Amino acid sequence: MKILNQEQMHWVDQQTMIDQRISSTELMERAVHELYKCIRSFTWFDPLSPVFVFAGSGNNGGDGIGLARLLAEEGVEVHLFYCDYSEPSADNLHMREHLPHRKYLTEKSITNPADFPTLDRKGLIIDALFGSGLNRPIEGVWRSVVESINTQHTNRVISIDIPSGMHPDKILENAVCIHADITLTIGQPKYSFFFPELGDIIGDWVVIDIKLSEAALEKCDTHMYYLDAPFIKGYGDLSRKRFSHKGTFGHALLINGSYGKMGAAILAARSCLRSGVGLLTCHVPRIGYPIMQISVPESMVSVDQHEFYFHTKIDVSGYDAIGIGSGIDHGNGVCEALLHVIQNTTVPLVLDADALNILAEHADWLGKLPRNSILTPHPGEFKRLFGSWINDAEKLDRQRNLSRQYGLFIVLKGANTSISCPDGQIYFNSTGNPGMATAGSGDTLTGIITGLCAQNMGTKSAVLMGVYIHGLAGDLAVKGQSQLSMVSSDITNHLGAAFYETFQT
Repeated sequence: MKILNQEQMHWVDQQTMIDQRISSTELMERAVHELYKCIRSFTWFDPLSPVFVFAGSGNNGGDGIGLARLLAEEGVEVHLFYCDYSEPSADNLHMREHLPHRKYLTEKSITNPADFPTLDRKGLIIDALFGSGLNRPIEGVWRSVVESINTQHTNRVISIDIPSGMHPDKILENAVCIHADITLTIGQPKYSFFFPELGDIIGDWVVIDIKLSEAALEKCDTHMYYLDAPFIKGYGDLSRKRFSHKGTFGHALLINGSYGKMGAAILAARSCLRSGVGLLTCHVPRIGYPIMQISVPESMVSVDQHEFYFHTKIDVSGYDAIGIGSGIDHGNGVCEALLHVIQNTTVPLVLDADALNILAEHADWLGKLPRNSILTPHPGEFKRLFGSWINDAEKLDRQRNLSRQYGLFIVLKGANTSISCPDGQIYFNSTGNPGMATAGSGDTLTGIITGLCAQNMGTKSAVLMGVYIHGLAGDLAVKGQSQLSMVSSDITNHLGAAFYETFQT
């Protein structure tokens, strides 16, 4: 799914009206009905509790007024507040003129802070003050209303399209924003939804499909995408022909583990195998040989000359993909052995954990990495590698620029993991949950991506698919249990179900 900027979204709206021969009011009505259906689908929605709608004078306010109408027609107690209602848009005014005159709906204008009501804490607030057209921090009565809503936080706050006060494409300095529990965004996700520092403002978010013109969306050039199920299904073919064998599906090499950290090697190996690779060799220090043979009997084991660490400059030819770094430590000889791999590898190379920490200590090695190598840092590792940032927008810009500069895939792990590519495109993942913030989760991702890369589907496809499947396996693992109790092997145990759900349902 494409992520479009403010100007592109406006253009797509206009083209939708032209292509589908509908008026702006009809498009707004379509949005209102889809918003209404979404709100009514929430299991927590209580039609016996009051709803407080705060509507601005633009089209976002028109959406809110239309919602107030549909809820009141259903018999829900609705209190509609017009905020600084001086110059309403034509569609906003149309929605107001078609409100039902029923006992379930009350209307009031807020023109100064003293007009703000005391709200029933059992009620639902709908924020329809500003949409994605806002270009500057809000001031005056608007600011007062936002602050009052945040202070009198009720049962839940739903923002329409975007929390009022937020910009869809950037971070507004010193901005006051509605703190939503849920944001119902219209048409396409907004870029600012992927800034971690704004997470508490946006809350959970849902894309409301209003059937925008497919032709218009296709014409929009963007470097930003949202990885959802339909997108991933079209990005790789994992079907297996009848007359195939283990050699058909590639041979992966994992160089992981050290004294006290063999668990990382096990987690990566098991996930690599569960990702469909035909053959797997695990290179480990001598201390790890019996551990790997017992724990991962499906893999072959290559033994380092060193008792405790990866130390030997091994032959890395004959493999279809290599993953390195999980638990290798960075003792004497490890750095030289890693550099040997970097300089002698021609196949996809996945670097994680200690391999990234070593890279951070040898910045000049970035230029020695084979093109299309894959780095999988968490934010702390990213900071050690590439320095600090002022805000999340700057961090994402830096990630994208570094991918282009060095020809790398950078998988910046976290909520909505971001994947920047050598071609300048950046993808945000839709799967995963906070339960995956646990020891070893990154090791499983390294194994998955390495296993997919070895199957020669193309590095970009393998990286995008690996991140998506990793998150989906985590989502499936947490069903029926608490995120609190989740461990990384739960992810591995649900990889089969994740692949099945994505490609065979």
